[in-house]
Amino acid sequence: MRSHSFFPALIGLLPLVPGSGVVASPCHPHGPGKPGVGHAHPGSGGGSHNGGGHGHGAPGGHHGGGHGGSPGFPFPPFPHGNGTHGGFPPYNGNGSSPVTFTTTVTGDGYTTTVTVTTVTTATADITTTDVTDTTTTGTTITDTTTTTTTTTSTASPTACEDFWLENIAHRGLAPYAIPGYRVFRSVKDFGAVGDGINDDTDAINAAISSGNRCGPGCDGSTTTSALVYFPPGTYLVSRPIIDYYYTQIIGNARCRPIIKASSNFTARWVVDSNPYQNTGNLAWGSTNVFWRQITNFIIDMTAAPLRPAPDDSLAGIHWPSSQATSLTNIEFRMSTNPGAKQRGIFMESGSGGYLGDLTFIGGVIGLEVGNQQFTMRNMVFNNVQTAIRQIWSWGWTYQGVTINNCGVGFDFTSTALDPNVPATLGQYQVGSITILDSSISNTPIGIRIGNPSANDQRSVNNFIFENIALNNVPIAIQDDNVGGVNLPGTPTNTRIVAWGRGDEYTTASQNNTPGEPIDGTFAPFARPVSLVDSSTNRYYARSKPLYTELPASSFLSARAFGAVGNGATDDTNALNQLFAAAAEQGKVAWIDHGQYIVSRTVFIPPGTRITGEAYPQIVSAGEFFNDIANPQPVVRVGTAGGQEGTIEWSDTIVSTRGQQTGAIGIEYNLASAGAGQPSGMWDVHVRIGGFRGSNLQLAQCAKTPEINANNPAAINRDCIGAFMSMHITAPASGLYMENCWFWVADHDIEDEANNSQITVYVGRGLLIESRIGQIWLVGTGVEHHQMYEYQLYETNDIEMGQIQTESAYYQPNPDARFPFPVDQRFHDPVFQPGEDGWGLRIVNSGGIRTYGAGLYSFFNNYDQATCIPERNCQSKIVSIEGAQNDVVLYNLNTVGTTWMTTVNNNYIIPSADNIGMFVASVAYVHTPQLV
Repeated sequence: MRSHSFFPALIGLLPLVPGSGVVASPCHPHGPGKPGVGHAHPGSGGGSHNGGGHGHGAPGGHHGGGHGGSPGFPFPPFPHGNGTHGGFPPYNGNGSSPVTFTTTVTGDGYTTTVTVTTVTTATADITTTDVTDTTTTGTTITDTTTTTTTTTSTASPTACEDFWLENIAHRGLAPYAIPGYRVFRSVKDFGAVGDGINDDTDAINAAISSGNRCGPGCDGSTTTSALVYFPPGTYLVSRPIIDYYYTQIIGNARCRPIIKASSNFTARWVVDSNPYQNTGNLAWGSTNVFWRQITNFIIDMTAAPLRPAPDDSLAGIHWPSSQATSLTNIEFRMSTNPGAKQRGIFMESGSGGYLGDLTFIGGVIGLEVGNQQFTMRNMVFNNVQTAIRQIWSWGWTYQGVTINNCGVGFDFTSTALDPNVPATLGQYQVGSITILDSSISNTPIGIRIGNPSANDQRSVNNFIFENIALNNVPIAIQDDNVGGVNLPGTPTNTRIVAWGRGDEYTTASQNNTPGEPIDGTFAPFARPVSLVDSSTNRYYARSKPLYTELPASSFLSARAFGAVGNGATDDTNALNQLFAAAAEQGKVAWIDHGQYIVSRTVFIPPGTRITGEAYPQIVSAGEFFNDIANPQPVVRVGTAGGQEGTIEWSDTIVSTRGQQTGAIGIEYNLASAGAGQPSGMWDVHVRIGGFRGSNLQLAQCAKTPEINANNPAAINRDCIGAFMSMHITAPASGLYMENCWFWVADHDIEDEANNSQITVYVGRGLLIESRIGQIWLVGTGVEHHQMYEYQLYETNDIEMGQIQTESAYYQPNPDARFPFPVDQRFHDPVFQPGEDGWGLRIVNSGGIRTYGAGLYSFFNNYDQATCIPERNCQSKIVSIEGAQNDVVLYNLNTVGTTWMTTVNNNYIIPSADNIGMFVASVAYVHTPQLV
């Protein structure tokens, strides 16, 4: 979960005046808090307001303060609480307000007032292409190379109807839902026609909402998962499609269905995944929106009418979301009329997350996004005025972006200005940005950045741009604040080999001193050859397999093999038989939705391909997994001790039930480095506690900050949920992981718990000790474990693209010594009294390349009122130990920690020297020269 608890008054630029309000726990507000300090300024929507508390209240309170004006959106970086905002185009709800506006930003534990001015980029002289929907579109995913290719062709009806998902038997079971609940539902079963003539809005929304599901007004639920399927066709909609919690919305991958906004469409979003309510709040707190997907579609807005000013923009998908969510294999078709002001995706908040394999055609902005952190890969922009506009960020990684014939490629100039200080002291909203392995062609301005003034903190706007090909881009990087050109381009071909802005730490003399500033080109660090395509020097990347070439007969159902998935029956044997048969027969194991209880380890042999329906759960239970001295994997991939071969695994959750002191969620043993291509895991998550059937919910594991848990006898051992989330063992190698989240629940997800915090203990997060390595972690997150989130031990050649962690909220009560003792078989770190677990620990490892890391500590024994602003929720969060053989951390961002990095227990980088927006941030750290 993402906490975003205290925002330090725009780095001191904004004066605090008395106000009133209450604070909230960062991800999940609940319960009353004490009055805080806020601001009082006129509201742009009419009226005035006093702001909510800024962090001086007790933890656990709701966001405070009413807001003048009509409903609007919570301006980044944090969602507001109760009340309404006056918005501004394109973000406001029902309100009307000017382009320049003043609003109160109320988040968990802080309130501040900002004035925001939006600047619309003038339409560039670009080539435009009218797009029609007269052809049926299919997709081909090339998943053995570093790129994904989307092709458009006219497909026969037979080819469209042969998509396996449409033709297999649907046996999914939701054991805690109402009787007769349907997990799989086709929109045509609810009356959708898909002929491009009839209005299918009501039928689609009925398909999504049917079955007493978790819609607006429900805090969250794991009990009503759904896979909503769209057969080929053109689905005309006149109002938004409303997404629900825990939903996969999937189109036919052979012939992607078209969702077409009608000529009388007047709403703000074609697909609304998190609609604003009459209160002005989102239906779900954006940092609590998990486990949802939209994939295999064309969103067509070309027929939609122009909207009247000021609320005059239209976006294909509204997506304020967080971990374990994704948008993939979607094409956005937008009007080339500049008056249409259409966007492909609009995202204003959350804590993500992953987007990939997207194409944007036409429109004023392709992606308009703000979020704490995100990874976005393999996106194509054709003929868009501005391909990407970043509203705000803490850390962001763009990989494999292709921009053609646009006016501006990337725009990172979003600002928030305080009316009480000169405009030259404007605070840039965009934090760390990493762009790698991308290309821009026939575009006047490649990248627009803001150059913070001398009075701004220097870690604002940290940038790392690496391996970006340019063709006919006259201005490669434009410094928008001073109106100058920071890096000129060329009318022919050139390349940004490496360009950065921020502070670097590379020499021993920098220990406990400010970093050396960089602002321009620099010599990049060599990439490990095992991780890249030798012809392009791009990192290997691979899209989730869609199996479009396979018929329904190539899929084997878990239910057909006797698995029940009812949350009670022991399904161990059935799942083992399923995976063995799939590997032997060369077929795909289809895990029908359900909660599959296993009493012994489930084995996945080499050659297995697995995918799941609406995130089925494999859940350990029983004494086999409850021996802390003899830990056992819930799922083992390849035999213990190592085995050659590959697997593909997607859309599955691994969990535990009750006390499981010896459970390792996933043990990965396969040596895939020499197998022709790596193995792959996509949307495979480990979730411990907080869900129905876990027996690790509020009733069993309520938080207890008042007890002394450093007395081991006081710890509730019934809430020890697992030994470790995932272990990549020493013989293993060659693994690509994308959008995988390993989460120890910090709150109860189910609606009746009202997002209440809980304490669940898991000893270790992700341990990688592969000797060979060749491992890619793309858009992964690990949270709330005892000793560490990520540990790399005596390993090599690992690329990590925007990793994200949160330290356990309960620490240091108990601290990282309890409840699990040190076990040297797993190379555990040793802690002193009062110390918290590591966000990232790297021991005797080399060839490590991290392209964005957000490592956060938001609490000290569930309290954050003082530790966030003082940056002492914990003392240190990154440890690099032993022989430092070429470890590079690009765009390292931390929250709540006094020291950002230690090397061999030497304190190297103080966060106080590197405070930017909300996070402390450095452009890069390179270890061999540090000590």
